[in-house]
Amino acid sequence: MIPPPDFGTYLESLQTWSESAHDSFVLHALDCSAIVAVTNTRGQILSANDKFIEISGYSREELINQDHRMLHSGIHDSSFFQKMYKTIAQGNVWHGEICNRRKNGQLYWVDTTIVPRRASNGKVTNYVAIRFDITARKNAEQRLTANKLKLQVAVNTDFLTHIPNRTSFSQYLKDLFTYDHPDNRYVCLCLLDIDTFKAINDTSGHESGDRLLKRIANRLKAFQATDCFIARIGGDEFAIIMVSDEPQTFEIRLRKILETMRFRFRGGGLTHHCSASLGYAVSRLNDSRRREILRCADLALYEAKAEGRNRIKKYAQFMKEKTERRSRMRKAIQLGLKKKQFKLFYQLVLPRDNKRHPSFEALLRWDHPERGLLGPHYFHEAFEDAELSIAIGDFVLRQALTDIQHLTKQKIPFERVAINVTSEDFRDYNFTERLFREMQRHAVPAEKITIEITEKILFGMHNQHILDELKNLHRAGIQISLDDFGTGFASLTHLRTVTFDHVKIDRVFTAGVTERGIDTAIIRGVIDIVHSMGRVVVAEGVETAEQADALAVMGCDFFQGWHFSKAIPLSQIPHILNLNGPPWIRHDPFVLDIEVAE
Repeated sequence: MIPPPDFGTYLESLQTWSESAHDSFVLHALDCSAIVAVTNTRGQILSANDKFIEISGYSREELINQDHRMLHSGIHDSSFFQKMYKTIAQGNVWHGEICNRRKNGQLYWVDTTIVPRRASNGKVTNYVAIRFDITARKNAEQRLTANKLKLQVAVNTDFLTHIPNRTSFSQYLKDLFTYDHPDNRYVCLCLLDIDTFKAINDTSGHESGDRLLKRIANRLKAFQATDCFIARIGGDEFAIIMVSDEPQTFEIRLRKILETMRFRFRGGGLTHHCSASLGYAVSRLNDSRRREILRCADLALYEAKAEGRNRIKKYAQFMKEKTERRSRMRKAIQLGLKKKQFKLFYQLVLPRDNKRHPSFEALLRWDHPERGLLGPHYFHEAFEDAELSIAIGDFVLRQALTDIQHLTKQKIPFERVAINVTSEDFRDYNFTERLFREMQRHAVPAEKITIEITEKILFGMHNQHILDELKNLHRAGIQISLDDFGTGFASLTHLRTVTFDHVKIDRVFTAGVTERGIDTAIIRGVIDIVHSMGRVVVAEGVETAEQADALAVMGCDFFQGWHFSKAIPLSQIPHILNLNGPPWIRHDPFVLDIEVAE
């Protein structure tokens, strides 16, 4: 078998062909593979091959002597063709991609090379256009581009509210600070939190929460403009970016937004009153840094929520200083816990019936290395930090149980020790289990413990969980005490819904008990209501004998305050108790030489 010649040998053989035979072969090959047309210098079609006729949908008769513009699709503008005609008119080859229109109106794309033909005098006489159908590729590219755009939109759009999301917000902010702006151009960055979102989510369900987010987003959309960008950047948090030459208009617009956020919302069979908190920062655009202005807006939002929500706060320098102070406090408390600087002191809770043993309330103190002994009022901001609050609560729980164990071993008579518990403690869904486990480890029975809660922890998220946990504790034999009663928003409601054994009347009422005014009437009313429910009343903040006598006459069951004893260390408890018999309090004045910064 004779092997076929290689391609080089084949090309050499073509050189032996006559010029006419060679040209005929090339034209035949081109005609079979490409879309070919010849036009004159005015653009009239002089010749078109079968592939041209096939792709255009026109017959040869319809094409010959017609202007090539009959195929224009309208996709390309006039400058596109001006550049092309200028190139070929100068005798140069032009190459590019063109979209043409078939006779039936459909578009098709061709990769086009236009070769000018020159006469012997160098003048261009006509053009040969060689095209290849690339419609399939262009359609694929267009689909890919469309998919990329859809993906980009999806990546930058919040799936629930259909407004820009955090990714879009971050990019918008980055772009805004990338370019130079006129010196009189200002930016306002505002963060918005829905005040009632957690409560609605918790009481009416996530579906209601989602509907609320959609409604908030729809109301915010009304404020969107070229100079006002709005995005949902997380849970119930939205961001608003405004740009203007008139910074005084920012708060006017934000107040309109705040007003729009106030409405009634019905979900899960309940009607909720919705509102929002807004914190914002304003800066000259050219002087701003995006991370700094975002941090400032966040601090302003924190301040708006701390002042009671449903309001607007503009960033001020003191907010940064306040945050830095909290940060220093946090570090100091963490170090204090590590170095065992925190202690528990105990204050007597005396029964009206002096045949009963006294109880105690465990009170937290910080033995600060520089400032001395500090009460919780000094470091109350620590309890706003969930993680730190849980760490302090864990210390209080363990130390109180250790001290109860010690009192029991020393055979010091007492009824119970009250331990204060915060909402952060209950956020740990294992709190009750952990308490029972520690009680068992310290051999402390439930009959020796009272859990004290304030009305404040019954608001917001986890409300039902807390109520259920209180029932579990009560069933186990642990008593529940409602502390600071009368200072909350729904005190009488809590008497119906909360499992409790004691109500502690707040010191603000006790202070006025001898005036026989409103405070006296309130205390008498509380005592009557609580007694009618078969529960007992503790009056705290009793500082004089007159107050104690007045409360006793009204039937108050227990007394607590400086008139009987300040909070003292565990080691001093035997010294204030008359261990030989009632009334379980030293008859001689007992003054502990310790100053506490309350």
